[in-house]
Amino acid sequence: MTDTDSTGLPLETTVGAAGSHATEAFALLANETRLAILLALWEAYDPHATDNIVSFSEIFDSVDYDDPGSFSYHLQQLSGQFIRQHPDGEGYELRVPALRFIHAVIAGAGLQDETLESTEIDQPCPFCDAPTAIRYEEGLVVHVCTECEGVTTGEDVRGYLSAVPFDPAGLPDRSPEEIRAASRLAAWRQTQLMFEGLCPACSGSVESWLEICSDHDPNGICERCGTKFPVLARFQCRTCKNHNVSSPKALALFHPAVIAFYENHGISTRLRADDPESIRRLFGLMDDQEVQIIAEEPPQAAVTSLVDDGEIQITFDETATVADVCR
Repeated sequence: MTDTDSTGLPLETTVGAAGSHATEAFALLANETRLAILLALWEAYDPHATDNIVSFSEIFDSVDYDDPGSFSYHLQQLSGQFIRQHPDGEGYELRVPALRFIHAVIAGAGLQDETLESTEIDQPCPFCDAPTAIRYEEGLVVHVCTECEGVTTGEDVRGYLSAVPFDPAGLPDRSPEEIRAASRLAAWRQTQLMFEGLCPACSGSVESWLEICSDHDPNGICERCGTKFPVLARFQCRTCKNHNVSSPKALALFHPAVIAFYENHGISTRLRADDPESIRRLFGLMDDQEVQIIAEEPPQAAVTSLVDDGEIQITFDETATVADVCR
């Protein structure tokens, strides 16, 4: 079928659940001059300034356009959705949607084909204590064990432990160890937001549920569920389909009572992107936690944290929501 056979424009016929606003945004930005206008405004933007108004002539000179009339048309097309014209007509400034779009472009997601060859890091495998390695490909920091089978058979990666999205802009000036720490922190915060009902990608609402393997084989990777984990929490945004999978162990560490429990025992759960040791410490705490299946229908599971002679237990219901805290 050719374009002339179609009853509508391709973008209009495929936009589906994304809505007409997505069609309009793509159409508005599918123009080099309008993209240049946004970047010119961003170059002049000072996040700490109280006034980021840029005059028409300044934008016009920055873009190096040759037709003021046509240039005004492009400014008007962007006005309202991506830029705001000052009430007295003195100039224009970026709106928040434009800033978010530019941040995504600068982060390099989908634009820069960055890679990092497999490199061993100072992080032993939590299952066999063998050395582990990371690599960066297709926008993911992939973490693998160099010896054991990893955590799942569902990936085409030997020794697969995790793969987390990480923007190319986060790679420069960081060692492989620091890249691992920064990417895990980014993934940790995204999981926390989804657990708290907010999609980190679009601010939409999140659906969550517990998934339990009723006949789990604890010896290696279970043939029934394809992982080493008998219980998983799953999250999906109702708006943009952004999704996440987490162990309930991680979710327990988001709870204030658990954070206070560790703090009272002199153990910090705070993370920093420039502190790989904080990442190792946190995942060490998760290794020491115990997960217990309370019920299979509806699913319910508990995570117990132990330190010396103290313990705290967090119970999750079928929606991966905290149902009970037992100290």
